[in-house]
Amino acid sequence: MKRFVRKAAGTRKSGTAVLITVICIAAAAALFLYAMNRVDSGSINRQEESLEEAVNRDITICYAEEGRYPASLEYIVDNYGLTYDSDMFTVKYQVRGANIRPYVTIIRNDGKNAAGIREMSGS
Repeated sequence: MKRFVRKAAGTRKSGTAVLITVICIAAAAALFLYAMNRVDSGSINRQEESLEEAVNRDITICYAEEGRYPASLEYIVDNYGLTYDSDMFTVKYQVRGANIRPYVTIIRNDGKNAAGIREMSGS
């Protein structure tokens, strides 16, 4: 009657199977973190592009409405509603003359300043 009795299958997993499982979980976690970093980086780039467009738009609108370029970035913020995250970006605003478009530089404040500098001039 022993022919119908099941032998105990190894209940312990071999060391190789456990190691492969741990490596797969670690690889999946690393891939997930990499993907999240790429998404976050793309979001920051879009914010930077949006800020550049907003500054250019407000400078142009001010010149069209008032016949002169804004004297400072604070003037644009106060009168044209420009808002941006000053912790994430620094906007350098240099007036070159009354009828010459200001020189604007946007610098990303996340430790990547060498790659994160956007310069805009009279275009």
